[in-house]
Amino acid sequence: MARDGLPNVLFAIALTAIPTVLIFYSDGAMIWRIASFLAGAFLLFTLFFFRDPERDVISDPDLILSPGDGNIVNIREVVDDFVGPAWVVTMFLSPLNVHINRIPISGKISWVQYHYGSFKAAFNPNASEVNERNVVALENDNLKITFAQIAGVAARRIISHLREGDEVEQGQRYGLIKFGSRMDVVIPRHCEILVGLKEPVRGGLTALAKVGKNG
Repeated sequence: MARDGLPNVLFAIALTAIPTVLIFYSDGAMIWRIASFLAGAFLLFTLFFFRDPERDVISDPDLILSPGDGNIVNIREVVDDFVGPAWVVTMFLSPLNVHINRIPISGKISWVQYHYGSFKAAFNPNASEVNERNVVALENDNLKITFAQIAGVAARRIISHLREGDEVEQGQRYGLIKFGSRMDVVIPRHCEILVGLKEPVRGGLTALAKVGKNG
C-alpha cells in the first residue's frame, strides 16, 4: 500500500468500525447493518485505490517511460519554454488505475512548480492549463523533459516528494494524485513517440517515446 494513503485508510477503518460496533449495541438494527456494509465497501475501495504493486523497472536511457497508469487521451505539438519544440503526451488516470507516479528518465530535477487553479474534469482539453497541477522539470546529459500531475474533479490532493536539485532514477516512485487524475509529459520533438491515442500505459513499464538522434 502507498504510504501516502495511510491517513485515508485509517479514516476508512474508523468509519467502518463505528457502525459495526453499534450493530451489537442496537440488537442488530438494520440501519447500522447497512451503514457497516457501505463503510466496509468504502474501506475496500480505499485499500484498492492506494495499492502499490512492485514493478520490475528496466532502466533504459534510450526510452522515456510513462510516469503513471492510464490511457493516452491526447498527443499534440507545442513549443515549451524549458524543452523547446516538443510533444505533449497526456494520459487520463481513472479511479481504478494504480495512482503511484514514477520518474520517466534518470537525471537531475531542474525545478518544481506548483500551480493553484481550477478542478475541471481531468479529460477536459483545457485542464492542463487551468487546473491545479504540479510540474517537474528534469534533465540529463541527453535531453530535457517536464511532467505534470494535474488535479481533476475528484482529485483534490496532489502529492510529490521531489525537490529542485534531487538526483532521481528512472522508474523511481515520487508521488501520487488522490482519486482520479491526469498527467502530461512534455517530450522533445526529435524523440519518436511510441504510443497512440486510447492506448493503455503502465507507470515505469510502458515506453512513451524513444530518444531521438539529436537527444
